[in-house]
Amino acid sequence: MPPTAPTPSPSFGGAGRTSAHRFTVLGSLRVHDGSAERPVGAPQLQAVLAVLLLRARTPVPARELIAAVWGDEAPPGALGSLQTHVFTLRRLLEPGRAPRAVARTLVTTGAGYTLRVAPEDVDVTVFELRTSEARQALAAGRPERARSLLVSALDLWRGRPLAGVPGPYAEAQRTRLEELRLSAVEARWETEIALGGHGNALGPLRVLAAEQPWRERVHELLMTALHQTGRQADALDVYGRVRRALAGELGIRPGPGLERLQQEILNAGRGWQAGDATGVRAADRSSVSAQLPQDTADFTGRTDEVDGLCTALEKGRTVALSSISGMGGIGKTALAVRVAHRMRHRFPDGQLYADLRGTDRRPAEPMEVLGRFLRVLGVSAGHLPALPGERAALYRSMLATRQVLVLLDNARDLAQVRDLLPGAPGSAVLLTSRSRLVGLTGAALVDLRPMAQAEALELLTRIVGERSVSAEPEAAAEVLDACGHLPLAIRIVASRLVAGPQTTLATTAALLADKGRRLGTLRAEDAAVERTFRLGMEVLDAEYVRAFRLLALPEVPELSVPIAAALLDRPEWEAEKLCESLVDLSLLESVAPGRYRYHDLLRLFARQTAFAEVADHERTTALARLLEFCLATALDAHRVSLPDDVFPGNAAPLPSRGLDFTGPQEATAWLLDEQTSLLGLVEQAAGDASLSLAVCADLLLAADPLGRLGAQPYGIERAARSLADAARAAGHRTAEARALYMLGSSLQHRFAMRLGAPALDRAIELCREAGDPTLLAHVLITRGGGALALRDFTTAHAMLSEALTHGRALASRGIEAYALGFLGLALLGTGRAEEGLAHCRDAVAVTRASGDVAGQANALHNLAQVCLRTGQSPEAFDSLHESLRLWRQTGSRFREGLLLGALAEAHNVSGQPAEAAEHAARARDIAEARGDAGILARALAQLGHAHRVQGDAGRAREYYRRAESVFRELGLPDADDIAGCLGKL
Repeated sequence: MPPTAPTPSPSFGGAGRTSAHRFTVLGSLRVHDGSAERPVGAPQLQAVLAVLLLRARTPVPARELIAAVWGDEAPPGALGSLQTHVFTLRRLLEPGRAPRAVARTLVTTGAGYTLRVAPEDVDVTVFELRTSEARQALAAGRPERARSLLVSALDLWRGRPLAGVPGPYAEAQRTRLEELRLSAVEARWETEIALGGHGNALGPLRVLAAEQPWRERVHELLMTALHQTGRQADALDVYGRVRRALAGELGIRPGPGLERLQQEILNAGRGWQAGDATGVRAADRSSVSAQLPQDTADFTGRTDEVDGLCTALEKGRTVALSSISGMGGIGKTALAVRVAHRMRHRFPDGQLYADLRGTDRRPAEPMEVLGRFLRVLGVSAGHLPALPGERAALYRSMLATRQVLVLLDNARDLAQVRDLLPGAPGSAVLLTSRSRLVGLTGAALVDLRPMAQAEALELLTRIVGERSVSAEPEAAAEVLDACGHLPLAIRIVASRLVAGPQTTLATTAALLADKGRRLGTLRAEDAAVERTFRLGMEVLDAEYVRAFRLLALPEVPELSVPIAAALLDRPEWEAEKLCESLVDLSLLESVAPGRYRYHDLLRLFARQTAFAEVADHERTTALARLLEFCLATALDAHRVSLPDDVFPGNAAPLPSRGLDFTGPQEATAWLLDEQTSLLGLVEQAAGDASLSLAVCADLLLAADPLGRLGAQPYGIERAARSLADAARAAGHRTAEARALYMLGSSLQHRFAMRLGAPALDRAIELCREAGDPTLLAHVLITRGGGALALRDFTTAHAMLSEALTHGRALASRGIEAYALGFLGLALLGTGRAEEGLAHCRDAVAVTRASGDVAGQANALHNLAQVCLRTGQSPEAFDSLHESLRLWRQTGSRFREGLLLGALAEAHNVSGQPAEAAEHAARARDIAEARGDAGILARALAQLGHAHRVQGDAGRAREYYRRAESVFRELGLPDADDIAGCLGKL
């Protein structure tokens, strides 16, 4: 990284300077007037100057300056503040100018401002010029000249670019500039290696590789330098570390550059010459899907809009945001999909798509969409960060070196999409929304209007045929007027005409006029659409009308064929046929083979007509069938994921068989893929008195494997609270107990032990009243584990002893093993270490006999903790390493971070601070990436211990303070321990 300590002013510019000042951007923002260096002043003043400098000699409109400095938080008086900042800058840059004299450096141009400075007076411009010249020198076969230019360019850096400058523009520029610096550093050492200086490059490349663990190009150069110095084994070791890190941290493989180099070293061929490389690694496209919906075959018109959006996506190396707004049915999605398909060649690393359901009662959560995108990009389920900010950061990091098109359809507002926007050059975003998404800096905004008469007529003609339209031109015009010139309405009417060739345009126009007199369910602006919805249904027979209505009942984003079959009570082949027919009539959309969704207006209309025209018992029965199907499938996923566990819900057989799974990965993948639908159904059913709260509670329980593996389903706490409230109001104590167990368990997975305790205590009471030993055992183990973290060993011992009794009575090896392991820790805490050791060894034996990988990993972790505190370090280390290996098999990043922190503690206890720091740093990185506060606090504490022992009191104090803060926020007693450590420094 660049130095952060104060350094002399950089040397740039030259005899040809024309300005009175020089400016530094590559570090703190400073102004040099030839005799002294001066800070600019207030942070917002710096933000204004930063924009003007980086866009020097170009007029910058005031509105763009406001957006760049304040972003979405611009105050009402932002323009006045901007003008004040400009006045202050003029005094700084032209101190001798008379008050009424014309400004020469910072001038007003139209509705904005222009900063007139020479390119050689801004360090970042000089940096970019020198790196550009270096590339030209390399291309001309002059590597010595290129090296000299790169060295002088990098000498300009004096710290983090625009350090301390606020605002969205400065943050985006920091990302861009840091990427340019890293590219220049890579090119500098690539050139050095090409000139035979591989020995000189080794040290700096090792440091850079440690700072940039995910930057594969750096590791390629380090491997090359090692290989060219005859250290093939060390070069292959670098590859091995990178491969393990990428697989462990992100769940992906190294890129083709690293793999090719490794193979060449293994083959001991002609060797790899750095000069042969282009410096640009081909993106790993194997893990990116082409998710775009199918393009509309008869897309018509919108030529200007298509061309304009394509141009916006082509512009430069910047993220292009194209926001398409307009009323429902106007063709926003069709236009976006057409543009996306037309521009696919520009984004070779793939296309991502999400329907954000902005008009639904439960819009898509950004966290949920990010999880799906990350999994498509190659991140395994157990590696998904737990916090929105960390998930968004990983998403942006993975897109930083790719060219991906992201289509975000049906956005509610800017807040919903903010975390879904890439943060680096190369990728682009298409947005659609009913409302204008103001605040998207630099976005190309397109407000769609109804189709022009000629376009609407062309669309109708393409679907129904020239002969029909030519035979009844006046009726065709009446039909288009009745449809409001909206593409969705026109398609539905045209599909009806095609499906019933005996129907004429004249009779259709008359029917539409009649429907217009009987409106009433949708908003006035959607009136034309509703008319066509009603008319479109008239061509359907009763079976298709029933399907159209019933399929809209569940509040889920998409429908799979098995879910449709369960709702309709039809075989899967028949359900698929019904869905495909509705697609043909434009009443349903096919998003992928075997998966369907409604246009938001059609879903609303279908639900309204279902409640108005379908008998209550038929609607209730359909939803009940769906709940039972989902529960049966989730139960099989639970059984396969946790084979030694006894499901703590209702054991009664279900009418539906559900889907079957062949292994834990397939089962967990289904739970992850369908978690949004499952939790949405739980919430929906909790609010419907006609549906079974018991089935709803069991469906919530079936998501438990995700929590145990650390792949916490987003939104589970909200669903659990909804269900608990509904069950309490209905007096359904069993369902309330199950909901409270899931709520408390979810909170404890986040280390919020004190928040989870009341819900779990109430669940224990309800289980005792109901005589439910299975659920009681699960709740007791969870509550006992929380008591251990709070160091309430007496409570933990009592609860875990009771759980062990119930587990043995139920013949549940899973309950028995978990209770034994935690009970061992409780015994250790009460001074009965030998008994605790025996219990932990028994837990390991139970899990080994059953083959439960996750259970064995947990038991070994508990055993290691007791061994460590009873002086049996070798067994402790063996158990921890084996536990870590097993957790990595499950793909649980949460548990891996936990075990790395435990290994750090073991090394600290054993007097090995360097090893402790290494493991703690890895645990910290995992915890920060995932957002696991408890694991983070423990890792920071171990880092503090390691640095204190090594004599680095300053860093130890820094880590201790961070650890204490997180522990305090979680309400854990560890905070007092760390406070004591701080007091001794």
